[in-house]
Amino acid sequence: MELRLEIEKLVSKGDGLARHEGKTIFVTGALPGETVLAETIEDKGDYSRAEVVEIVTASPDRVVPACPHYGVCGGCDMQHATTEAQAVQKSLIVQENLLRIGGIDIDSEAEGITTYPVASAQGWGYRTRVKFHVDLEQKKAGFLGRKSNDLVDIRHCPILCDSLNRLLDEKRPLLFRAAQMRQKSEIWQKRNALIEVPAFAGDTKVSLSTQEVAVEVAGKTLWADSNVFFQANRQVLPAMVDFVKNHVEGKTIVDLYAGVGTFAAFLEGPDRQVVAVERDKRCLQLAEKNLSHTEFFPQTAEHWVRMQKDRQVDTVIVDPPRTGLDAKVIGAICSWKPLSVVYVSCDSVTLARDCKKFAEKGFKVKALQVFDLYPQTSHVEAAVLISRVDS
Repeated sequence: MELRLEIEKLVSKGDGLARHEGKTIFVTGALPGETVLAETIEDKGDYSRAEVVEIVTASPDRVVPACPHYGVCGGCDMQHATTEAQAVQKSLIVQENLLRIGGIDIDSEAEGITTYPVASAQGWGYRTRVKFHVDLEQKKAGFLGRKSNDLVDIRHCPILCDSLNRLLDEKRPLLFRAAQMRQKSEIWQKRNALIEVPAFAGDTKVSLSTQEVAVEVAGKTLWADSNVFFQANRQVLPAMVDFVKNHVEGKTIVDLYAGVGTFAAFLEGPDRQVVAVERDKRCLQLAEKNLSHTEFFPQTAEHWVRMQKDRQVDTVIVDPPRTGLDAKVIGAICSWKPLSVVYVSCDSVTLARDCKKFAEKGFKVKALQVFDLYPQTSHVEAAVLISRVDS
């Protein structure tokens, strides 16, 4: 069914929100302030999902997508808006989730929350970490299609850095060889028609396996490979590091979900006791190379905190997966009575939920910054400082 809709705002995952006869409609491809004709594609009873058929009144922030594969490839979902507008909308989404789910009003003077400007940089050619999909039989490479498992054969992706784009084009044979190696070495890949090949671009080399490559971040050299997580936007990452570094208090620091030690690298020193907790053994191997004054624990955060009932901690840093923090982890952190918790999040819905749980245990959000690490996509990262109320 086709509907004429007025788009009120954007919500998580970049959909426009509209209302029709008392029902909420989430509209893919729409922008705030637009009037659109949209086709309903899914009815969930109390809400529906729809896609834009025609723009009746366009937003001034609307632009023609730069990539010819946009709408077919599943990698990007925000190219129809200017990069500047994307950053603004993402910030509004984070703030609304904090208010609606967490009960935290960023704009309230009574809350006393410091809000920093959105950290953003260039919208194109920024991405240094990616997962390619390869069809060895048909000699195709690219990304999965939008809402499908079909391969979209791509020779150039405008959000990738130059060295990764060369793997799609003139160095495609190298990508095929990496796919063949993955197919042979990873049992689960042998059953799939499409082979996943992660790639990570260091400063001078590209890793397609466990080959370590060097990355300079804010004056420090860190080591990573294609198999571990490392933020893909090298231009905005220093701002995130600064937020963490500037809001750490005291001499005893626990870095849960430490990864390869990106944050710990800027905090450790002979005058500080830094503990890094990370379940991934490969991440810890690299962290040991990146760090000099840090104690390591190769465990899940959930398991490690259970054994730390009387831990003396000044600051806890958490950078959990999209699912957020387990309630027992929050309970353990609060029992340590740290001065502050620095929470880095890749999902503002679970961030807001967890902030509310911290508030129930005597902690309060004191600072917020949003990071547009992934322009042209609806993905947004945020960091908050959560302080103990009686500190």
